[in-house]
Amino acid sequence: MLVGLDAEFMDPSSTADDAIMLAAQLAIDDINDRGGVLGGRPLQLVTTDNRSVPARGAVNVKKLAAMPDMTAYLGGKFSPVALEQLPVIHAHQLPLLAPWSAADAIVDSQYEPNYAFRVGLTDSLAMSRLLAEATQAGARRIGLLAPQTAWGRSCLQHLERGIAQDGAVTPLLAGVAWHYWGGSDERVKNGYLSLLDKGADTIILVANEVEGAALIRAVADQPVSRRRPILSHWGITGGRFTELCGSSLQHVDLVVVQSFNLDRVRGEIPDRLAEAAMAHFAVEDPLQIPSMTALGPAYDLVRLHALAIDTARTLDRPAIRDALEHLPVHEGVVKRYAPAFSATDHDALKLPDVVLCRFDARGRVVPHRP
Repeated sequence: MLVGLDAEFMDPSSTADDAIMLAAQLAIDDINDRGGVLGGRPLQLVTTDNRSVPARGAVNVKKLAAMPDMTAYLGGKFSPVALEQLPVIHAHQLPLLAPWSAADAIVDSQYEPNYAFRVGLTDSLAMSRLLAEATQAGARRIGLLAPQTAWGRSCLQHLERGIAQDGAVTPLLAGVAWHYWGGSDERVKNGYLSLLDKGADTIILVANEVEGAALIRAVADQPVSRRRPILSHWGITGGRFTELCGSSLQHVDLVVVQSFNLDRVRGEIPDRLAEAAMAHFAVEDPLQIPSMTALGPAYDLVRLHALAIDTARTLDRPAIRDALEHLPVHEGVVKRYAPAFSATDHDALKLPDVVLCRFDARGRVVPHRP
């Protein structure tokens, strides 16, 4: 019996793919050690590489869906890939288990029945939490630096909505600067400087690790008077961000949202997740694990999926989908799911589950505020 994983394995800077794969495999091993599903059938992980290209991701899902005994698949880091896959997964009735891709529209779509389920952040949750942090820190004028993609536009929409809903106490939006995935350092720097010219006293960043590191280097090169606090979506932690930043990281005030942090959990399963990931990434501290925030969600999604199979008592995908909406209470690594999903809500995490983190002097991702 098969569980798929379609991720950006050939992306040279991504680490989210490996973190998701490690956690998914550990969950499968744990399930198989306890007898598998349906009274003794083992699970097996099958991986495909979308190379961060949406069209390739859609082709990969068609291949996964055609495999006998394929019951569901986990997605990778990039929301545009998952969004491109939505018509395919619904046409083939193949559940998507999303531990990272954050676009609200992946789950909050017009498809009925809905085959997308997520344990991870959404753009709306991330923007809401970052806006609250900016307000608490006394920000008056926010500048948004975001990719000129559906992801960036989604974050702008949710940020504007959050400001409009409580405009009396939240900062104003000073302006927006757009960047491109893998774009030049100079464009990112110019975007930052343009936001300063518009009076931004705080920057909300939506970026992956390459563009995020370019911003950190650019800010660190500015005089202290022109360095603004950075509040970041979690994309920067999906790759070798600290390596790309170098020493510049210690000269910038940076806070990042996360869905999971090993500093906040204790127990046998988190310890084994940490041990496996430290060995894979060759780090000596759990809080230095790249893409650590993917470990708990990926592990929990596989366990929830196995629980749905046993609840449905079949490998029929529509029946498994229905069972995911009617799971019993489950004690997961990330949280206690009571339950994880419902017929009207396929996003397991809520605003209280969002974790704010910082990078300490050793490059560790440590909780800043709950």
